[in-house]
Amino acid sequence: MSIFDAIKKSVLEGFSAEITLADIIISLLLAFLSGLFILLIYRLTMRGVSRNRTFEVTLLLISPISAMIVLTITSNLALSLGMVGALSIIRFRTAIKDASDTAFMFWSVAAGITAGAHFYKITIVACLFIGAAAFIIMKISANGARPYLLIVRANNDVAVDQVARFFAERGVRTRLSSLTDNGEYCEIIYEISVKGAHQKLVSSISNIPDVVSVSLVDCRN
Repeated sequence: MSIFDAIKKSVLEGFSAEITLADIIISLLLAFLSGLFILLIYRLTMRGVSRNRTFEVTLLLISPISAMIVLTITSNLALSLGMVGALSIIRFRTAIKDASDTAFMFWSVAAGITAGAHFYKITIVACLFIGAAAFIIMKISANGARPYLLIVRANNDVAVDQVARFFAERGVRTRLSSLTDNGEYCEIIYEISVKGAHQKLVSSISNIPDVVSVSLVDCRN
C-alpha cells in the first residue's frame, strides 16, 4: 500500500463513523447548556445597564448551531466540503459595539464546536475556566479607575488654569482633548481616569471661581 492509499484510507475512515441519536442529543444538549452558561457569565460581567436581548438570544443559539454544523461535517466527507464552501461565502456585517461581545461570540462558537466534535471534557472544563477568568477580570476592572470625559466651561483663562492646577495637586491623570475660546467663555475637555467620589470631584471643580458648568461623561457613551 502506497502512502497516498494510506492517507486516503485514513481520511475515509475518519468520516465513516456513524453518529447515533444519543450522540446527537448529548452534543446538542451540552452545547445548549454551554450557551446558557455563557449567557449567564455575559449578564454577570456586562458593564452597561441596558441589555441587548437580540445579542443574548444569539449567544444562546450559536453553540447548538455550531454543534450541528460540526456533527454534519464529521459524518460525511462530501457534506463537509460543501458546507465549508457555503460558509466561506457568508459575510456578517453586524456591528459589534463592545469588544468584549466579540470574545463571547467566539467563546460560544468554540463551545459548540468542541461539543459537536464529542470533546465533552474540553467543553465543560474550558467553559468553567473561561467563565471564572471573565468573572475575576470583571471584578478587578470594576474596582479600578474608569475613563471619563470632563467638560468644563469657564468665564476666563484664569479659571481654566485653576482647573489644571486642581488636577495636578490631587494627582488625577488627565489628557487635554479639546480647548475652545470664543471670546465669551472657555470650554475645555479633559480625558480623566478616576474611581469613586464622582460627585465630590464635580462639586469641587464647580466651586472654583468663574467656572460656569462642569459635566462628567462616561467614555463608553
